[in-house]
Amino acid sequence: MLVHLVMVVFVVDKVSTSASWNLTTLTVSFGKDIMLWCSIGEKNESNVSKQQADLRHWTGGQKYDLLCMNGQCLNPSKYEMLTRNTSQDFGLLIHNLSESDLNCQYTCSCGFSDFTKNLSVEPKYVISLPAIEKTTKNRKNINNGKMEIEIMLDKVNPVPHCSALFKGRFINETTVAVMKWYTYHNDVKVIFNFPVDDVGCDGRLQILCTLVYRNVTIFDEYIDMCQEKEASMLTMILLVIGCAAFAIILSICICFTKRRDAQFGVRCWSNVKKKRIERKNINQVQLMTFSDKHQHEKETSAMIEV
Repeated sequence: MLVHLVMVVFVVDKVSTSASWNLTTLTVSFGKDIMLWCSIGEKNESNVSKQQADLRHWTGGQKYDLLCMNGQCLNPSKYEMLTRNTSQDFGLLIHNLSESDLNCQYTCSCGFSDFTKNLSVEPKYVISLPAIEKTTKNRKNINNGKMEIEIMLDKVNPVPHCSALFKGRFINETTVAVMKWYTYHNDVKVIFNFPVDDVGCDGRLQILCTLVYRNVTIFDEYIDMCQEKEASMLTMILLVIGCAAFAIILSICICFTKRRDAQFGVRCWSNVKKKRIERKNINQVQLMTFSDKHQHEKETSAMIEV
């Protein structure tokens, strides 16, 4: 009979008490702290002992383990239990929020009252500050009056809206391309073409991104491309001069080659002509010699006849 009465008392106490916990902020940020606050409804203190009424603890996480009890936490670097002296309500402070802390069940208990709920947050209410992976400066396009800057942002949410400032003056907006999607964040690439000829070649360049109500600076450097621009122009001038000199030298070589070939042709023609003249002279000499010899023989024959 006594056991039955005790069970009835416990059932009445369980039904007559209520508990619930809620996330204290609608928007959460990875890497920041969040608070789960447990509210305990009124209960009849005569039904439970003072020790049972003061017993408060939190259970939950990925493995659904005991996290904290009566102000003491098993992992104080991750969890912290907050209580109020004048109230039975108490909270769980979760440090350095990560994606693994979400979509897990958490239970707050006080005496015989407890409440279990899944910690879920819509992605649009999650802020993930960007981790700047790398910055690539492509100075190959300075001759075209622009310098392209690419910045990789890992684990950022929501997709940021970025713009550029040069010497404190707004230039234009940047292009943001989503490279990969996740549940609560994205990997994005911010692409900006810096118009050197329009705004100048030296000064402080800033790229700012807006995430909900926060402004994050992802690029802040003093750039000086004047010397590089002059060097590029000098290189271009030297290249033009070199090409012109090469063209002139090539033209001279071609002219010299043609002239040499012409002279060689003239020399060859002169030699041929000279040989022809010499051959003609030789033939004439031979013909004259043959005529003289025939005349001599004829005279000699006449003399012999006489």
